[in-house]
Amino acid sequence: MTNLMEVLKDQAAFGFTGKVNLLLAANGQFQGVVYQHEGIIVSAHYGQLKGKKALYKMIFEDVESAEHFKFIVEPELIAPELFSMKMSFDEVKLEAQGIYQKYVQARKLKPALSLRLVVDPEIIVNPEEITADEFDVLSVLAEWCTVADIYKYSKLMEFEVTNALVGLRKKRAIKVFQN
Repeated sequence: MTNLMEVLKDQAAFGFTGKVNLLLAANGQFQGVVYQHEGIIVSAHYGQLKGKKALYKMIFEDVESAEHFKFIVEPELIAPELFSMKMSFDEVKLEAQGIYQKYVQARKLKPALSLRLVVDPEIIVNPEEITADEFDVLSVLAEWCTVADIYKYSKLMEFEVTNALVGLRKKRAIKVFQN
């Protein structure tokens, strides 16, 4: 079975310009897209994610998914406004390997998806610094209260959300409730 990395490598070798669509093999449902210009990866979209985060999410989902994906390669001109990055296949492969290690480590810390979280108002006067990722999670938490929703609606990668939740919990910025 072909995987996304193999498809991207093959297309890069030929200097491909167009898009690689990621579809569920079971029903053909569109999941995401990677854009290449002359073999260079210039953009990706997956769910609410765009750019590198979308690309790596697709790669990791493809590596770990029980549902197999199929790929449709469509040659076409890529509009300049779609360009959000510029990475060779080798750069993507190297960076993905490093990020994947963080992804695997963070998975061990991932909280139960059914837990409800509430921001502790004391965080406002707490002298500890809030990181950008933690702030993003707090922003999502302002609207959604379950761990599952935070993973779903955050624009961060899964391991970044996990690490932010762990950091916020250590700083006592969030309270946890079980359903």
